[in-house]
Amino acid sequence: MGITVGETTLTDQDYADDAVLFTDDPSNWTQNPGALRCRCSDDGSAYAVVQDSSPKRWLWIDTTCCSHPRAYRRFTDRFTFLGSDISSCGRSTLEMFRRIGHASSVMGQLTSVWRQSRLSLRTKLRLYTALVVSVLLYGAETWTLTKSDKQKLESFQMTFLRLILGIRWLYFAPNVSVMNQTQQQSIHNRIQNRRISVLGYVCRLQESVPAQEALRLVVNFRAGYRPDDKPAWKGPRGRP
Repeated sequence: MGITVGETTLTDQDYADDAVLFTDDPSNWTQNPGALRCRCSDDGSAYAVVQDSSPKRWLWIDTTCCSHPRAYRRFTDRFTFLGSDISSCGRSTLEMFRRIGHASSVMGQLTSVWRQSRLSLRTKLRLYTALVVSVLLYGAETWTLTKSDKQKLESFQMTFLRLILGIRWLYFAPNVSVMNQTQQQSIHNRIQNRRISVLGYVCRLQESVPAQEALRLVVNFRAGYRPDDKPAWKGPRGRP
């Protein structure tokens, strides 16, 4: 069980009673859930995701009770783990749109608050940061964003900052003017700050922790050092 990156083997990802199992051999999927089931308590629940040899196929196994002999199996190219949407394409666009939808719903529920004239702009912006931005950027420090994704996030923020300021669509108000009035950070800067915070946390971990090992793999690869001399580590031709 597990996948090998360089000289490091990653077998599973666990959090509380959620577990994700990794394998690069589709013939092992029958043994992996059995091993997980043996590790679970009689009244616990387990979720296993086994990656097939094809990068677009995932096997999701939901065992609602470890003592129950049945398990529900189906193939899917995306699933939700710890509140984040994970897809087999490796991009975060689907998760970004999902978070935008949740944040838009929160904004809609607070429409009466934004229209409240007795509340100061400072109070509204603090509510916006606490209730909307926190929903929008949940897990954003791990996102892989394209230039188009970043533009959509910035457009989302500008739309709702104008709503808070009471600027109607027919009024001409440059984005720079809106940012100066609200003194808000751009979404890109918020994500960068979160990434730096997580990076500092990972750097302070012990070397034996998998997150620290993964960080060293990336640093060494960026510096031109391969983890090993295996031909499989070579990337395919063309643009990455």
